Formats: sequence, C-alpha cells, structure tokens
Amino acid sequence: MNDIDKYILGTIDKVNLDEYKDINISLTTINNIKDIIKKRNRDSHKGTYGKIGFLSGSKGMAGASVLNLNAALRSGAGLVKAYITESIYYVVEAMSIEAITHTFDENNINFDDIKKELIDYSDVIGTGSGCANLNHYKDILNYLLVNFNKPIVIDAEGINLLEYNRIKGHKQDIILTPHFGEMARLLKKDVNYLRDNIIEKAIEFSNNFDVYLVLKGPRTVISCPNGNVYINTTGNPGMATAGSGDVLTGIITSFIGQKLNVVDALRSAVFIHGLAGDIGVQYLGEYSLVASDIIKFLPNAFNA
Repeated sequence: MNDIDKYILGTIDKVNLDEYKDINISLTTINNIKDIIKKRNRDSHKGTYGKIGFLSGSKGMAGASVLNLNAALRSGAGLVKAYITESIYYVVEAMSIEAITHTFDENNINFDDIKKELIDYSDVIGTGSGCANLNHYKDILNYLLVNFNKPIVIDAEGINLLEYNRIKGHKQDIILTPHFGEMARLLKKDVNYLRDNIIEKAIEFSNNFDVYLVLKGPRTVISCPNGNVYINTTGNPGMATAGSGDVLTGIITSFIGQKLNVVDALRSAVFIHGLAGDIGVQYLGEYSLVASDIIKFLPNAFNA
C-alpha cells in the first residue's frame, strides 16, 4: 500500500504528490473552489439555475429522496423535481416543500410518463439513492440510460444494478458515486481489492467506460475519463452516517444542472459537502452529526 492509498483511506494526514509525477493527480482545496462558486447576477431567475430531476427513494427509504432534494435546493438549484413512487409521496411532499413532486405507480410503469415528466423536463437527472425497495427499478434505470441524453448521476442501488453493456458507448456524461463496498460489487471483487493502488484502479475504470467516478471515502477520489484525478481534502468521520451520500448526490446533481462543467461540479460538490460536515462537527461533534445536518450547514460552507 503506497502513501496515496494510506491518505485516501485516512490512515495518514498528508501526502507528497510530487513523488507521483507519472499520475495527473491533484488535491482539491478551497483555492480551487472559490472561483468556481460565483456571485449571482442581479438579473437571474429560477430558470437560470437549472431544472434538476431526481428519481429516488422507495418505501422505507423516503428519506433518501428528501435528502437529494433538499441538498440540491440548498446548493442553489433553480427548480427541483422529484419523480417518486406513490408510497412515499406524503413524506416527500411534507419534508421538501420547495420541490415539485410527480408520482408514479411502481407496479405499472408508464415509460411515456417518465419521458414526459422527467426526461423532457430535466437538465440533469440524479437517481439510485434509496431505490433498493423500488419495483422494476432496473428497467427504469436502463430506460434512462438509453433515452436521456443529458448528464445522469447514479448512486447507491443504481450502481448495484448497473450493467456494463448499458454504459458502453453511452451518449451522455455519466457520473457514478459509489462507496468502497458498491465499487467492489461493481467490479465483482472483494472490497479489500480496492485498498491497494486505488488511483490506478479508479483511472482504469473511468477510462474503460468513459465515466466520471466519485469514489467516496475518508478522502473522496474523483477520477475522470481523461485520466485526471482529484483527491478531496475536506470531511471527517462524523460523516460516516446513513444518508451522507444522498446529500452528496443532491449537491452534485444541482451543480451540474446549474451548468458548471462536470469536473468543476464534482470537485466543488465534494469539497463543499465535506466542508459543511466539518463545520457541523464543530457544533455537534462527530458522534451526533447526521446527514440532514450536512444540509443545514451548507450555507455556512458556501459563505466560507
């Protein structure tokens, strides 16, 4: 295990990237982010900041959808729409009052409705968060991959159900946001396989499938199809809590919908997500931080 691996896994606090000149790798710091998140124009309106669509959540996992939506809204999205199963409508409607909601019958999937209400509406789609209990989700995911030509952010159950043949030759930007366990399942390997040469394996996957990979961990790694790699420098163990990844998916999808280029969106989202967690820990401690607290402290992170 090299020092980069140890740094990514959180077992050492610093790494000297000058020793790895054969890899196009950078750390993401506040100096990289402060010029990306710009002051808003006085004449802007909600349409200026994107139409962000989410297909997420399922019975017993309504919170994943709520976290997606509220994180996207707190990250500056102009319009956010939830395409959700009827079983979670009342929870989502009550807990994300600024989002638009459209329900569907998961036992009788209407793909024309998906096209009209989600695909034709959205500038970007985030999907997979909390979809483990959603009937026919694999069919829905495959439909989105074939028919949606704009960026798609795939999290959680979307990654678990992903078929390689569906992403080969894809026509849109695809962003995958696995944690180490999901990445191991995607590669059909044991999770320990990823603990050595993490960067090399991330680059290989991104290159082979022409996708952006956000490998979540103590130091989240962003790997791009062109071989560039970025290691995040914010975040803390208090963020190792259910729903933290759903918040990140919401921020990423929001930034892409606001027309940031994909690399800037990913670096900014991961950094600000971690920074909000770092600020939250100052008030709540690592044991008591929960995912919704990360959303609560997003304004502080943006102000910083």
